[in-house]
Amino acid sequence: MCFPETLCRRLLLMVLTDAHFRLSPAGLFRVRQSLKTLQPVDELKKGPFVLQVRVQEYRQSDAGVEVDISLSATSRTGCPVWESILTLLSKNTERLYKNAHECQPDEPAPENVKQIEVKVPGTTGLQCVWFFSGYSPSRLLSLAARLFGSRSQKAPSLWMLSTCLAEIEKHKGVGVITAPVNVTVQFKEPLLVPGRVTIKLWEKNGDQSGTQDLIFHMQQHGSNTSHMMGVISR
Repeated sequence: MCFPETLCRRLLLMVLTDAHFRLSPAGLFRVRQSLKTLQPVDELKKGPFVLQVRVQEYRQSDAGVEVDISLSATSRTGCPVWESILTLLSKNTERLYKNAHECQPDEPAPENVKQIEVKVPGTTGLQCVWFFSGYSPSRLLSLAARLFGSRSQKAPSLWMLSTCLAEIEKHKGVGVITAPVNVTVQFKEPLLVPGRVTIKLWEKNGDQSGTQDLIFHMQQHGSNTSHMMGVISR
């Protein structure tokens, strides 16, 4: 589900660096994301397809200025295959962003929650330095420190999301994330590397049609520090 986003990275960079973009691309933080697959992503392998990236909305929040950016992939027949909306928070607001989430407690997990421990290697995200999960120049400046074992570098948000989805597929079956499906996620505390995280999975009755949503939560192993919370629904 995350792969089409990598195809859009060049378009997204063009949008963020365009003269009409109202925020500085340096220092943007990904705070929320929604993903939707309407058809299997394999449809994009069957011929030419269209990618689109556009700015949807700017708005002021308690943590700073947020911008919603829409990404989409359309098949050769003109049918939408994949859609995503990234919500980015403007630069120099990481501290405010952190404080804003302190007053938003996570939904308590039930007793029958499934827990999965995952190792976060020190090389996590080294290949994604130019990627757009975060645009802070510190990503580049911290490379030397990382080579000497410093834990000052953060794991990319896209890595956290794709890791959760991969573990869900492994433990719950591919049907859970097979199109059509919706995923919404909120990114919280940064994840420093290397380290270990615990991914928790549990089911919850959906709001409509009697379906069950799958809740997933990534937190620091051995602590209550929350890195990400998401919901998979149909």
